[in-house]
Amino acid sequence: MGAADEAPLLLDPSIRDWVVLPMVAIMVLMGLCRHYAQMCLKSSNPMDAEEIKHKQTLGRVSRLRNRGARLLPAASFNARKAYFADKTKGLLTKKVKKSGVNPMSNPMGMVDHMKGNMLYMLPNMVMMGIINFFFQGFVICKVPFPLTSRFKVMLQRGVDLATLDVSYVSSLSLYFLLMFGLRGFFKIALGEDSDSLDESRAMQMQMGMGMGGPGQMFDAPGAFKHEREELAMTQHAWALEDVELNLVGAKVAARVANARGGAAPAKGAAKPGVRVKKIRKVKKTA
Repeated sequence: MGAADEAPLLLDPSIRDWVVLPMVAIMVLMGLCRHYAQMCLKSSNPMDAEEIKHKQTLGRVSRLRNRGARLLPAASFNARKAYFADKTKGLLTKKVKKSGVNPMSNPMGMVDHMKGNMLYMLPNMVMMGIINFFFQGFVICKVPFPLTSRFKVMLQRGVDLATLDVSYVSSLSLYFLLMFGLRGFFKIALGEDSDSLDESRAMQMQMGMGMGGPGQMFDAPGAFKHEREELAMTQHAWALEDVELNLVGAKVAARVANARGGAAPAKGAAKPGVRVKKIRKVKKTA
């Protein structure tokens, strides 16, 4: 009885050809059509130049915090940090006005919001109806790793089999996995980050407008204050410190350390303060 329960379920290869591949193709085409339809239906509203300038400044500060602290030398990072967060001359300490335009009062903005919701809701309703009609009850694939019983509800929608292994996926569950998992593919294929392809962002737009949606006003002073505090707390930790010693290997690093009269650095962690010129001198004397 135990051996029978542990026997794997054999899936017909035709399910791959007539269910899995058509579902993937339909989801890809639906995402592309939704993207281009939203581009065609979106109205060209003039944007505030000051608001765009402030958002670009915040983007630069965010990139400096997340990447510059590791990829820039200490002098370059501190110079940029002072340019943004200096208490007297910092760019983030300047007084800026809060955006006075309420997107909720803009009728064209409300129309664009309704168009985005319709482009998100109608294709999903049609696709769920098609899958329920043609592929209801199909077990179409199996994930290549074990899962706990908590994933059964998420991966086996429409299949009521208590003895079925959790790693098998039903057709309706595959639809939801594709719907939320194809954003990376669309971003690579289209070369841009579209709101219509971001399912989580579209769901926020549908459920409410207060979670950073289009109905929320841009608070430039509050955003500047937040980024200024975050940048002030960011500590510099250069990831490229003595990277040349890590590239040449442990033997050359040990020779450099012996020439300096110190202990050899451990493998993968070179001793700070040694530069390429000293390595070249050691190679010549060797």
